[in-house]
Amino acid sequence: MITSNFFVDFKLIENVDAIDGIVNSLVPENRSSVREAFEYLNGVVRKYADNEGYNITMGKNAFAIAMWMLRYINEPGMTSRFAITQRDVFERELNRISKEDNENIIFYCDSAGIEATVDGNTFHIPFDFFIKNNKKISGYKYRLVYQKLSRGTIYLSKNQFIHLLREDFVQKLMDVYSRMGPGDSQNIFRKFIVDLEKIKKDFLEIKSKNTISLGEVDFTMFPPCIKTYITQMRDGENLAHLARFTLASFLHSAGMSNENMLNLFKFAPDYKEDLATYQVNHITGVISGTEYSPPKCSTLRSNHLCYMGDDPLCARIKHPMQYYEAKKKSSGNYRKK
Repeated sequence: MITSNFFVDFKLIENVDAIDGIVNSLVPENRSSVREAFEYLNGVVRKYADNEGYNITMGKNAFAIAMWMLRYINEPGMTSRFAITQRDVFERELNRISKEDNENIIFYCDSAGIEATVDGNTFHIPFDFFIKNNKKISGYKYRLVYQKLSRGTIYLSKNQFIHLLREDFVQKLMDVYSRMGPGDSQNIFRKFIVDLEKIKKDFLEIKSKNTISLGEVDFTMFPPCIKTYITQMRDGENLAHLARFTLASFLHSAGMSNENMLNLFKFAPDYKEDLATYQVNHITGVISGTEYSPPKCSTLRSNHLCYMGDDPLCARIKHPMQYYEAKKKSSGNYRKK
């Protein structure tokens, strides 16, 4: 993703004519970029089968071509895996260049239109940039209440700031992806349809084998928010920190074993076994001594994590577990934990 020149060329990605010219060129350098993109996406599929990331670097042209290939394939799980693994490459490269000088991070920020300054090892960023990008990062260090704030500016360590920058990078990536036209992708790869359909077929075959087991817990009784989190995770979307906490604490309260819970979290694009195990064991009281309850519905609504839609039961309850218990009672199969 990041070359020796460091930056992804978002303008190139959005230039349909330029991408078409590169993909269908006979110039050796351009043909090499197409092969590189194909090799990368085949690697993503292989690593998806092993539930691993594929965080290697690509040249700028290959990166742009791979993005358009993903637009053609149009599988959210594959696109999410691409974005998350390239996010990790981005983070790795930021750490690398900052070892020489923290000003290199500011150089990136200037190029990306991000307002930031540095004083020694402390980075100064706007309040709104922090709250826009902290939602999917776990840990108290990324909660607003623990931040030093003065006149709209937040002061962060380098590690904290790099984590926020990587989330901002993913958002930029997905914003660009959302503007890419499927019809354009079909035209660009008119000579490579068979090859791309083969990648898509391989991915779908692997995906179909990855089934989610919820043990004895009844998915049909779950409130819309929990169903949505599980669906998003199954489709390869990274959940916000509060959504993950809500999901884990709800499933524990509903009676799911930690083992089944961890099998579910393996579907997250950024899954790391040791971290997931620690978080699940902490939430369920194995190592913390406290069994945490899911947040109230009002908390989920205020964090844009409520998906009640027109569900009439949601309108009458104040907590996700109330929904589950009400459903169980109405089914005649209720036993409070």
